Amino acid sequence: MKRKSGYFNGKIVSFIAGVIVASILFGAAVVLVYYFRGINENEVELSLNNSEVPKPIIKEIKVRDPLPSRHVDYKSIDTARLWSGVESNTKIEIQEGKQASYERKQKSSYSFDFTIRLNKPKPVENLEGLNLMNPSIGKILPGLGELFTDSKVSGFYYKLYEIKSKRLQQYLTRLNAIPDKHNFYDCETILEMTYPSSGRKILFIQSEMDVVSDGSDGDRMPEYDKYIAESTNYQPFTSYGWKKKTDRPNPLLKRWSKKLTESEKKLINGGLRSSQKTALEQTISKLKREIADMKARSFLIARADPFIVIPSWMRSYVNQNDFAPSVGDYVAVIYNDSIYPAIIGDTGPTWKIGEASLRLAKELNPKATSYSRPVSDLKVSYVVFPGTASKPNAPDLDDWNKVVNKLLKEIGGVGNDYILHSWENYFK
Repeated sequence: MKRKSGYFNGKIVSFIAGVIVASILFGAAVVLVYYFRGINENEVELSLNNSEVPKPIIKEIKVRDPLPSRHVDYKSIDTARLWSGVESNTKIEIQEGKQASYERKQKSSYSFDFTIRLNKPKPVENLEGLNLMNPSIGKILPGLGELFTDSKVSGFYYKLYEIKSKRLQQYLTRLNAIPDKHNFYDCETILEMTYPSSGRKILFIQSEMDVVSDGSDGDRMPEYDKYIAESTNYQPFTSYGWKKKTDRPNPLLKRWSKKLTESEKKLINGGLRSSQKTALEQTISKLKREIADMKARSFLIARADPFIVIPSWMRSYVNQNDFAPSVGDYVAVIYNDSIYPAIIGDTGPTWKIGEASLRLAKELNPKATSYSRPVSDLKVSYVVFPGTASKPNAPDLDDWNKVVNKLLKEIGGVGNDYILHSWENYFK
Protein backbone atom coordinates (compact mmCIF):
# COMPACT_ATOMS: atom_id res chain seq x y z
CA MET A 1 0.00 0.00 0.00
CA LYS A 2 2.70 2.43 0.90
CA ARG A 3 4.44 1.57 -2.39
CA LYS A 4 1.37 2.53 -4.51
CA SER A 5 0.83 5.74 -2.61
CA GLY A 6 4.39 6.83 -3.26
CA TYR A 7 4.06 6.05 -6.96
CA PHE A 8 0.85 8.06 -7.20
CA ASN A 9 2.38 11.01 -5.41
CA GLY A 10 5.32 10.96 -7.84
CA LYS A 11 2.94 11.13 -10.84
CA ILE A 12 1.18 14.15 -9.38
CA VAL A 13 4.43 15.97 -8.82
CA SER A 14 5.61 15.24 -12.38
CA PHE A 15 2.27 16.50 -13.80
CA ILE A 16 2.42 19.72 -11.83
CA ALA A 17 6.02 20.29 -12.85
CA GLY A 18 5.09 19.76 -16.52
CA VAL A 19 2.22 22.23 -16.26
CA ILE A 20 4.52 24.81 -14.69
CA VAL A 21 7.20 24.36 -17.40
CA ALA A 22 4.58 24.54 -20.18
CA SER A 23 3.12 27.72 -18.68
CA ILE A 24 6.57 29.29 -18.49
CA LEU A 25 7.31 28.37 -22.13
CA PHE A 26 3.91 29.64 -23.28
CA GLY A 27 4.40 32.91 -21.46
CA ALA A 28 7.84 33.35 -22.93
CA ALA A 29 6.46 32.69 -26.42
CA VAL A 30 3.71 35.28 -25.91
CA VAL A 31 6.27 37.84 -24.71
CA LEU A 32 8.50 37.20 -27.78
CA VAL A 33 5.56 37.50 -30.21
CA TYR A 34 4.51 40.85 -28.79
CA TYR A 35 8.13 42.02 -28.73
CA PHE A 36 8.76 41.29 -32.40
CA ARG A 37 5.33 42.54 -33.35
CA GLY A 38 6.13 45.86 -31.71
CA ILE A 39 9.39 46.12 -33.60
CA ASN A 40 7.66 45.51 -36.96
CA GLU A 41 4.93 48.04 -36.19
CA ASN A 42 7.57 50.63 -35.32
CA GLU A 43 9.43 49.93 -38.60
CA VAL A 44 6.23 50.28 -40.59
CA GLU A 45 5.38 53.50 -38.81
CA LEU A 46 8.90 54.87 -39.44
CA SER A 47 8.71 53.79 -43.07
CA LEU A 48 5.41 55.61 -43.51
CA ASN A 49 6.76 58.70 -41.80
CA ASN A 50 9.89 58.78 -44.01
CA SER A 51 8.16 58.27 -47.35
CA GLU A 52 6.00 60.61 -49.38
CA VAL A 53 2.36 60.02 -49.45
CA PRO A 54 1.49 58.88 -53.00
CA LYS A 55 -0.36 61.55 -54.96
CA PRO A 56 -3.63 60.70 -56.55
CA ILE A 57 -3.44 60.21 -60.36
CA ILE A 58 -5.58 62.72 -62.19
CA LYS A 59 -6.19 61.84 -65.84
CA GLU A 60 -7.30 64.66 -68.10
CA ILE A 61 -9.90 63.60 -70.58
CA LYS A 62 -9.89 65.85 -73.63
CA VAL A 63 -13.25 66.50 -75.12
CA ARG A 64 -12.76 66.57 -78.91
CA ASP A 65 -14.86 68.26 -81.51
CA PRO A 66 -17.70 66.11 -82.77
CA LEU A 67 -16.92 64.12 -85.89
CA PRO A 68 -18.19 65.76 -89.10
CA SER A 69 -21.27 64.31 -90.70
CA ARG A 70 -20.47 65.54 -94.23
CA HIS A 71 -17.81 67.27 -96.37
CA VAL A 72 -17.59 71.03 -95.88
CA ASP A 73 -16.21 73.39 -98.56
CA TYR A 74 -12.98 74.96 -97.33
CA LYS A 75 -10.70 77.85 -98.31
CA SER A 76 -7.44 78.85 -96.64
CA ILE A 77 -4.26 80.85 -97.31
CA ASP A 78 -0.94 79.84 -95.72
CA THR A 79 2.11 82.11 -95.84
CA ALA A 80 5.63 80.74 -95.45
CA ARG A 81 9.19 81.72 -96.32
CA LEU A 82 11.09 79.31 -98.52
CA TRP A 83 14.77 78.38 -98.05
CA SER A 84 15.62 80.75 -100.90
CA GLY A 85 14.17 83.76 -99.06
CA VAL A 86 11.10 83.89 -101.32
CA GLU A 87 7.77 84.42 -99.60
CA SER A 88 5.23 81.78 -100.57
CA ASN A 89 1.48 82.29 -100.22
CA THR A 90 -0.37 79.00 -100.63
CA LYS A 91 -4.10 79.15 -101.30
CA ILE A 92 -6.15 75.97 -101.02
CA GLU A 93 -9.76 75.51 -102.13
CA ILE A 94 -11.58 72.29 -101.25
CA GLN A 95 -15.05 71.42 -102.48
CA GLU A 96 -17.13 68.27 -102.46
CA GLY A 97 -16.91 66.17 -105.60
CA LYS A 98 -17.92 62.66 -106.62
CA GLN A 99 -16.70 59.26 -105.44
CA ALA A 100 -12.94 58.67 -105.05
CA SER A 101 -13.00 56.01 -107.80
CA TYR A 102 -14.26 58.72 -110.17
CA GLU A 103 -12.18 61.68 -108.95
CA ARG A 104 -8.86 59.84 -109.13
CA LYS A 105 -9.30 59.64 -112.92
CA GLN A 106 -10.05 63.34 -113.41
CA LYS A 107 -7.14 65.72 -114.12
CA SER A 108 -8.97 68.69 -112.67
CA SER A 109 -9.85 67.06 -109.35
CA TYR A 110 -6.30 67.33 -107.97
CA SER A 111 -4.39 70.26 -109.45
CA PHE A 112 -2.13 73.18 -108.54
CA ASP A 113 -2.32 76.68 -110.02
CA PHE A 114 0.83 78.75 -109.50
CA THR A 115 0.73 82.54 -109.64
CA ILE A 116 4.13 84.27 -109.60
CA ARG A 117 4.44 87.91 -108.56
CA LEU A 118 7.78 89.53 -109.32
CA ASN A 119 9.08 93.06 -109.09
CA LYS A 120 11.60 93.51 -111.87
CA PRO A 121 14.25 95.95 -110.65
CA LYS A 122 14.73 99.39 -112.16
CA PRO A 123 18.26 99.87 -113.55
CA VAL A 124 20.60 102.60 -112.35
CA GLU A 125 21.01 105.19 -115.12
CA ASN A 126 23.21 107.92 -113.63
CA LEU A 127 26.36 108.59 -111.65
CA GLU A 128 24.39 109.34 -108.48
CA GLY A 129 23.03 105.78 -108.55
CA LEU A 130 26.49 104.29 -109.00
CA ASN A 131 27.80 106.39 -106.12
CA LEU A 132 25.36 104.61 -103.83
CA MET A 133 27.14 101.35 -104.65
CA ASN A 134 30.67 102.78 -104.50
CA PRO A 135 31.16 106.40 -103.35
CA SER A 136 34.66 106.37 -104.87
CA ILE A 137 33.65 105.32 -108.39
CA GLY A 138 33.65 108.88 -109.76
CA LYS A 139 37.12 109.55 -108.33
CA ILE A 140 38.51 106.24 -109.60
CA LEU A 141 37.12 106.88 -113.09
CA PRO A 142 36.98 110.67 -113.48
CA GLY A 143 35.75 110.24 -117.06
CA LEU A 144 32.45 108.70 -115.96
CA GLY A 145 30.71 112.06 -116.13
CA GLU A 146 31.55 112.33 -119.84
CA LEU A 147 30.64 108.69 -120.42
CA PHE A 148 27.15 109.38 -119.09
CA THR A 149 26.66 112.02 -121.80
CA ASP A 150 26.43 109.16 -124.31
CA SER A 151 24.98 106.20 -122.42
CA LYS A 152 21.84 104.12 -122.14
CA VAL A 153 20.61 101.11 -120.25
CA SER A 154 21.68 98.09 -122.28
CA GLY A 155 19.22 95.63 -123.73
CA PHE A 156 21.43 93.01 -122.07
CA TYR A 157 20.03 94.18 -118.73
CA TYR A 158 16.42 93.67 -119.76
CA LYS A 159 17.25 90.38 -121.50
CA LEU A 160 18.97 89.09 -118.36
CA TYR A 161 15.90 89.68 -116.18
CA GLU A 162 13.63 88.26 -118.87
CA ILE A 163 15.66 85.03 -118.80
CA LYS A 164 15.59 84.98 -115.00
CA SER A 165 11.81 85.37 -114.93
CA LYS A 166 11.17 82.67 -117.54
CA ARG A 167 13.50 80.28 -115.75
CA LEU A 168 11.65 80.87 -112.50
CA GLN A 169 8.35 79.92 -114.14
CA GLN A 170 9.89 76.97 -115.99
CA TYR A 171 11.41 75.47 -112.85
CA LEU A 172 8.72 76.46 -110.35
CA THR A 173 7.72 72.85 -109.72
CA ARG A 174 11.39 72.10 -108.90
CA LEU A 175 11.91 74.64 -106.15
CA ASN A 176 15.54 73.65 -105.64
CA ALA A 177 16.32 74.60 -109.27
CA ILE A 178 14.99 78.15 -109.30
CA PRO A 179 17.33 81.01 -108.42
CA ASP A 180 17.01 82.21 -104.85
CA LYS A 181 16.10 85.81 -104.11
CA HIS A 182 19.76 86.79 -103.78
CA ASN A 183 20.71 85.43 -107.19
CA PHE A 184 17.58 86.77 -108.87
CA TYR A 185 18.48 90.33 -107.91
CA ASP A 186 22.18 90.07 -108.73
CA CYS A 187 22.50 92.95 -111.22
CA GLU A 188 22.08 96.65 -110.44
CA THR A 189 22.56 97.89 -113.98
CA ILE A 190 24.17 97.27 -117.38
CA LEU A 191 25.04 100.42 -119.31
CA GLU A 192 26.25 100.92 -122.87
CA MET A 193 28.59 103.93 -122.80
CA THR A 194 30.82 105.71 -125.30
CA TYR A 195 33.60 108.15 -124.40
CA PRO A 196 33.08 111.21 -126.64
CA SER A 197 36.66 112.17 -127.50
CA SER A 198 38.08 108.70 -128.18
CA GLY A 199 34.95 106.84 -129.27
CA ARG A 200 35.93 103.97 -126.96
CA LYS A 201 32.91 101.86 -126.06
CA ILE A 202 32.42 100.11 -122.73
CA LEU A 203 29.80 97.82 -121.25
CA PHE A 204 29.47 98.86 -117.61
CA ILE A 205 28.08 96.11 -115.32
CA GLN A 206 27.27 96.70 -111.65
CA SER A 207 26.84 93.43 -109.78
CA GLU A 208 28.13 91.18 -107.00
CA MET A 209 30.88 88.57 -107.26
CA ASP A 210 30.46 84.81 -107.15
CA VAL A 211 33.35 82.35 -107.53
CA VAL A 212 34.30 79.87 -110.23
CA SER A 213 37.12 77.37 -109.76
CA ASP A 214 37.25 75.84 -113.26
CA GLY A 215 40.16 75.37 -115.61
CA SER A 216 43.34 73.33 -116.03
CA ASP A 217 46.61 73.48 -117.94
CA GLY A 218 49.16 70.67 -117.99
CA ASP A 219 51.78 72.93 -119.56
CA ARG A 220 51.83 75.35 -116.62
CA MET A 221 50.45 73.23 -113.78
CA PRO A 222 50.93 69.44 -114.21
CA GLU A 223 49.26 68.69 -110.86
CA TYR A 224 45.76 69.61 -109.80
CA ASP A 225 44.29 70.60 -106.45
CA LYS A 226 42.09 67.68 -105.35
CA TYR A 227 39.95 69.92 -103.12
CA ILE A 228 39.15 72.22 -106.05
CA ALA A 229 38.94 69.57 -108.78
CA GLU A 230 36.42 67.56 -106.76
CA SER A 231 34.32 70.56 -105.77
CA THR A 232 30.72 70.89 -106.92
CA ASN A 233 30.32 71.76 -110.63
CA TYR A 234 34.07 71.86 -111.31
CA GLN A 235 35.10 71.53 -114.95
CA PRO A 236 38.70 71.39 -116.29
CA PHE A 237 37.76 73.64 -119.22
CA THR A 238 37.23 77.36 -119.75
CA SER A 239 35.85 79.01 -122.87
CA TYR A 240 39.20 80.78 -123.27
CA GLY A 241 41.78 78.22 -124.45
CA TRP A 242 44.84 77.90 -126.69
CA LYS A 243 46.91 75.22 -128.40
CA LYS A 244 49.10 73.16 -126.03
CA LYS A 245 52.79 74.01 -126.09
CA THR A 246 54.30 70.95 -124.37
CA ASP A 247 53.70 67.20 -124.22
CA ARG A 248 52.81 67.32 -120.52
CA PRO A 249 49.28 65.87 -120.25
CA ASN A 250 46.34 67.68 -118.70
CA PRO A 251 46.27 66.72 -115.00
CA LEU A 252 42.59 65.76 -115.26
CA LEU A 253 43.03 63.56 -118.33
CA LYS A 254 43.35 60.31 -116.34
CA ARG A 255 40.18 61.03 -114.39
CA TRP A 256 38.21 61.74 -117.56
CA SER A 257 39.62 58.61 -119.27
CA LYS A 258 38.51 56.55 -116.28
CA LYS A 259 35.01 58.02 -116.50
CA LEU A 260 34.89 57.09 -120.18
CA THR A 261 36.01 53.49 -119.53
CA GLU A 262 33.42 53.02 -116.78
CA SER A 263 30.64 54.46 -118.93
CA GLU A 264 31.55 52.22 -121.89
CA LYS A 265 31.52 49.13 -119.62
CA LYS A 266 28.03 49.99 -118.37
CA LEU A 267 26.84 50.28 -121.96
CA ILE A 268 28.38 46.92 -122.94
CA ASN A 269 26.94 45.12 -119.90
CA GLY A 270 23.45 46.08 -121.00
CA GLY A 271 20.34 45.75 -118.83
CA LEU A 272 19.52 49.43 -119.30
CA ARG A 273 16.19 51.01 -120.11
CA SER A 274 15.96 52.87 -123.40
CA SER A 275 16.18 56.28 -121.70
CA GLN A 276 19.18 55.18 -119.61
CA LYS A 277 20.95 53.86 -122.71
CA THR A 278 20.38 57.13 -124.58
CA ALA A 279 21.65 59.20 -121.65
CA LEU A 280 24.75 57.00 -121.30
CA GLU A 281 25.53 57.25 -125.03
CA GLN A 282 25.32 61.04 -124.77
CA THR A 283 27.67 60.99 -121.77
CA ILE A 284 30.19 58.85 -123.67
CA SER A 285 30.07 61.17 -126.67
CA LYS A 286 30.58 64.21 -124.44
CA LEU A 287 33.52 62.61 -122.59
CA LYS A 288 35.23 61.73 -125.89
CA ARG A 289 34.97 65.35 -127.08
CA GLU A 290 36.29 66.67 -123.79
CA ILE A 291 39.21 64.24 -123.73
CA ALA A 292 40.16 65.27 -127.27
CA ASP A 293 40.01 68.92 -126.18
CA MET A 294 42.22 68.21 -123.15
CA LYS A 295 44.83 66.60 -125.39
CA ALA A 296 44.86 69.49 -127.85
CA ARG A 297 44.39 72.66 -125.77
CA SER A 298 45.27 74.39 -122.50
CA PHE A 299 42.86 76.48 -120.44
CA LEU A 300 42.84 79.20 -117.84
CA ILE A 301 43.31 78.14 -114.21
CA ALA A 302 40.84 79.83 -111.87
CA ARG A 303 43.15 79.83 -108.86
CA ALA A 304 46.02 81.31 -110.85
CA ASP A 305 44.50 83.54 -113.54
CA PRO A 306 42.29 86.63 -113.02
CA PHE A 307 39.20 86.42 -115.24
CA ILE A 308 35.46 86.98 -115.13
CA VAL A 309 32.50 84.98 -116.45
CA ILE A 310 29.59 86.27 -118.55
CA PRO A 311 26.24 84.57 -119.31
CA SER A 312 26.72 82.31 -122.34
CA TRP A 313 24.04 84.00 -124.44
CA MET A 314 25.67 87.44 -124.35
CA ARG A 315 28.45 86.64 -126.82
CA SER A 316 25.92 85.50 -129.43
CA TYR A 317 25.02 89.17 -130.06
CA VAL A 318 28.49 90.15 -131.31
CA ASN A 319 27.33 90.52 -134.92
CA GLN A 320 24.38 92.76 -134.08
CA ASN A 321 25.46 94.81 -131.04
CA ASP A 322 28.66 96.86 -130.84
CA PHE A 323 28.66 96.53 -127.03
CA ALA A 324 28.34 92.74 -126.96
CA PRO A 325 31.12 91.14 -124.89
CA SER A 326 33.26 88.29 -126.19
CA VAL A 327 35.51 85.73 -124.55
CA GLY A 328 38.98 87.26 -124.34
CA ASP A 329 37.81 90.89 -124.08
CA TYR A 330 39.71 92.93 -121.50
CA VAL A 331 38.04 94.09 -118.27
CA ALA A 332 38.77 96.46 -115.41
CA VAL A 333 37.19 95.21 -112.18
CA ILE A 334 36.62 97.92 -109.57
CA TYR A 335 35.85 97.26 -105.91
CA ASN A 336 36.18 99.80 -103.09
CA ASP A 337 39.31 101.80 -104.02
CA SER A 338 41.05 99.14 -106.13
CA ILE A 339 41.16 98.41 -109.87
CA TYR A 340 42.08 94.94 -111.17
CA PRO A 341 42.95 94.06 -114.79
CA ALA A 342 41.35 90.87 -116.12
CA ILE A 343 39.78 89.29 -119.20
CA ILE A 344 36.49 87.54 -119.95
CA GLY A 345 37.69 83.97 -119.55
CA ASP A 346 34.56 81.85 -119.51
CA THR A 347 30.81 81.73 -120.07
CA GLY A 348 28.35 80.48 -117.49
CA PRO A 349 24.67 80.02 -116.63
CA THR A 350 22.27 82.10 -118.69
CA TRP A 351 20.49 83.52 -115.64
CA LYS A 352 23.48 84.70 -113.58
CA ILE A 353 25.97 87.53 -113.84
CA GLY A 354 28.82 88.69 -111.64
CA GLU A 355 31.21 85.73 -111.45
CA ALA A 356 34.99 85.71 -111.30
CA SER A 357 37.91 83.32 -110.95
CA LEU A 358 39.12 82.21 -107.53
CA ARG A 359 42.36 84.22 -108.04
CA LEU A 360 40.44 87.47 -108.55
CA ALA A 361 37.90 86.66 -105.83
CA LYS A 362 40.59 86.09 -103.20
CA GLU A 363 42.17 89.43 -104.05
CA LEU A 364 38.89 91.15 -103.19
CA ASN A 365 38.31 88.97 -100.11
CA PRO A 366 40.93 86.50 -98.79
CA LYS A 367 38.14 84.39 -97.25
CA ALA A 368 36.67 83.55 -100.65
CA THR A 369 36.59 79.84 -101.57
CA SER A 370 34.97 77.63 -104.19
CA TYR A 371 31.90 77.63 -101.96
CA SER A 372 32.02 81.18 -100.52
CA ARG A 373 31.57 84.36 -102.56
CA PRO A 374 33.85 87.32 -101.83
CA VAL A 375 31.23 90.07 -102.26
CA SER A 376 27.51 89.58 -101.64
CA ASP A 377 26.38 93.18 -102.13
CA LEU A 378 26.01 94.77 -105.57
CA LYS A 379 29.22 96.76 -105.13
CA VAL A 380 31.50 95.36 -107.83
CA SER A 381 31.88 97.31 -111.08
CA TYR A 382 32.91 95.45 -114.25
CA VAL A 383 34.15 97.79 -117.00
CA VAL A 384 34.16 95.58 -120.12
CA PHE A 385 35.95 96.76 -123.27
CA PRO A 386 34.06 94.97 -126.08
CA GLY A 387 35.92 94.00 -129.21
CA THR A 388 39.38 94.08 -127.61
CA ALA A 389 40.11 90.34 -127.44
CA SER A 390 43.45 89.28 -128.87
CA LYS A 391 44.46 85.84 -130.10
CA PRO A 392 44.14 83.35 -127.18
CA ASN A 393 47.45 82.44 -125.58
CA ALA A 394 48.90 81.52 -122.21
CA PRO A 395 48.24 84.45 -119.83
CA ASP A 396 50.85 87.18 -119.75
CA LEU A 397 49.68 89.14 -116.71
CA ASP A 398 52.14 91.97 -117.27
CA ASP A 399 50.83 92.43 -120.78
CA TRP A 400 47.21 92.31 -119.53
CA ASN A 401 48.07 95.14 -117.14
CA LYS A 402 49.50 97.28 -119.93
CA VAL A 403 46.52 96.72 -122.24
CA VAL A 404 43.90 97.50 -119.57
CA ASN A 405 45.85 100.58 -118.49
CA LYS A 406 45.87 101.82 -122.09
CA LEU A 407 42.13 101.18 -122.49
CA LEU A 408 41.33 103.03 -119.26
CA LYS A 409 43.19 106.08 -120.61
CA GLU A 410 40.83 106.01 -123.59
CA ILE A 411 37.88 106.65 -121.23
CA GLY A 412 39.50 109.40 -119.16
CA GLY A 413 42.11 107.37 -117.22
CA VAL A 414 42.15 106.73 -113.48
CA GLY A 415 42.20 109.25 -110.66
CA ASN A 416 45.47 110.66 -109.32
CA ASP A 417 45.26 108.70 -106.06
CA TYR A 418 44.59 105.34 -107.76
CA ILE A 419 46.71 102.79 -109.61
CA LEU A 420 45.96 99.62 -111.55
CA HIS A 421 46.73 96.45 -109.59
CA SER A 422 49.78 94.43 -110.76
CA TRP A 423 49.36 90.66 -110.69
CA GLU A 424 52.18 88.34 -109.68
CA ASN A 425 52.78 85.68 -112.32
CA TYR A 426 52.88 82.27 -110.58
CA PHE A 427 54.55 80.56 -113.56
CA LYS A 428 57.56 82.72 -114.41
